[in-house]
Amino acid sequence: MQIGILEASSFCRHALKRLRRVGKVETYTNQRLSTFLQDKEVLFVRLGHQIDKEFLQMAPRLRWVCSPTTGLNHLDEKELKIRNIKLLSLRGKRQFLKTIHATPEHTLGLILALLRKYPEAFSLCRAGFWNRDRCRGEELHGSRVGIIGLGRVGCRVATLCEAFGARICWYDPAKIKISPSWRRFRSATAVIQFSKIIVLTAAHAGNKKPILGKREIQRLKDRYFINTSRGELIEEKSLFRAVKKNLLKGAALDVLPNENEKGSLKRWRPLLGSRNLILTPHLGGATYESMAKTENFIVDALLTDMKRRHL
Repeated sequence: MQIGILEASSFCRHALKRLRRVGKVETYTNQRLSTFLQDKEVLFVRLGHQIDKEFLQMAPRLRWVCSPTTGLNHLDEKELKIRNIKLLSLRGKRQFLKTIHATPEHTLGLILALLRKYPEAFSLCRAGFWNRDRCRGEELHGSRVGIIGLGRVGCRVATLCEAFGARICWYDPAKIKISPSWRRFRSATAVIQFSKIIVLTAAHAGNKKPILGKREIQRLKDRYFINTSRGELIEEKSLFRAVKKNLLKGAALDVLPNENEKGSLKRWRPLLGSRNLILTPHLGGATYESMAKTENFIVDALLTDMKRRHL
């Protein structure tokens, strides 16, 4: 069994050891990608590559794609089905995902960083200025926090914010039984109007329209906005214009649309430093603990599927 690991940095040693028991494991470095993929039957991927038709044409022997992620917009699922390649991911693995805390913690950190104007404070101190009045912020306690997408991450973020004394409101089209102290609204627009802090933690599915379009983004004026879900869930041009005009009190983006493209970050960089804007490179799930857990979980799924197929 030829097993390839496309992004091997800090790949869990225990998971790697288990994979070596069932096949030859090779990690991708600087060799030609087509050469690396040519004989691979199993491929572990993260978020650094777009696994589309063009990519899969370089991997004629591929039988499994293993992605320890919940979001799958980096994968062409239709093309995988056409080629009869089994996709193993974290999507829908609710019980296991309750043990993963990285993204909710990162989201909370971004909320606090915006409210307390950490980007400006860091920049001032780096430049040699000690002036707390320029960085006077706001408290999470007593603030209205609106969660758009009340899945696993959204629920955990709401719980953490409530522990700080925030008031929670939310929108999700799904039928969800949740804390009666959290106020439900019928639309994302209504949540935005009611809240001071808006957190997008919705799931991304296929090519659906953005949850936050031009109309919703206009309502973000004088509010804080945090996105740790997927960049494709917002209309980027409208958000970019709103941030550029300083219409928001602050914005923290852990994700961008088509973030693997070279120009994705380039358009946002000029806005950094001159406004309350935080960009992080999709750090939501990137902790040693969470990545080790998820990689081992996917290895379990792979070995179970191999056993089922009597390999």
